[in-house]
Amino acid sequence: MSAIVERRPSLGRLRAARVVAGLLCLVAAVPYFGLIDLATLVGWVNPAFVWPVPLEVSWGVLFTFFLAAGYGWVAVVPTRPTPGVAALAIGGGCLVLGAALGADGRPLPVAVAVLATTVLLAVLTDARTGVGAWRVHWPYLVLVAPGVALWLPYVLSALAASRLRFGSDITNGVDHWPVQASAGLAVLAGSIALAVWHPGRPLLRVAVVMSAGLIGVAALAYPDRDGATEGQLWAIAVVLWALVLALLPVTAPGGGRRSGSDRTGSDGE
Repeated sequence: MSAIVERRPSLGRLRAARVVAGLLCLVAAVPYFGLIDLATLVGWVNPAFVWPVPLEVSWGVLFTFFLAAGYGWVAVVPTRPTPGVAALAIGGGCLVLGAALGADGRPLPVAVAVLATTVLLAVLTDARTGVGAWRVHWPYLVLVAPGVALWLPYVLSALAASRLRFGSDITNGVDHWPVQASAGLAVLAGSIALAVWHPGRPLLRVAVVMSAGLIGVAALAYPDRDGATEGQLWAIAVVLWALVLALLPVTAPGGGRRSGSDRTGSDGE
């Protein structure tokens, strides 16, 4: 029998991926205000200013849990990059959609940079391994329908505000409204990916749960501020949806058997 030799990226490529991803993780978390905007939820900001906390938090979750966490995953686990690359692709792609559908091109340079570096990191780490490992997780799939019902109105409200140029909350030259729409789209896209594509689940599950939960809490805590568009009943429903998603078992019932490509890109479930 001839041995099957699995091709792996060189040590130099993995080191380059670590450095690039680590630097970009810091950029998304700090200069692009991922963590800083999340801090508005707990009041770690200048109290002299009335912060539009729900808007700040929607920016914060996208840049922290999809972008910074995606880069961070690749920096820490470059030999198993698929979850991080998936989070980055969702975050960058949803920024493109938010800019296009919100008629505001200002997020596009950020989106292009995210997608370009996602491709770079995927090439450096050979992230193609395990990409075709599709497997339905039925408990997650059941939550997609209520997820669409919850997040579609949120996205549409943010897109309408973006098109009207409503508000003036600008970070690094980018308005928060199209980014709020992008955050809602990322949560929805992430929940769908969780239901049908298992390689990304280790990170996407955390990203979706934390993003949805914090957006809901921000709307509950600050219902009269910009960004709290759907009301308190919606915010309660979103928090409950995130809680149910967090409590579901990670491994799908009856999903023990895997294909060859599935085993190659195993996510350790």
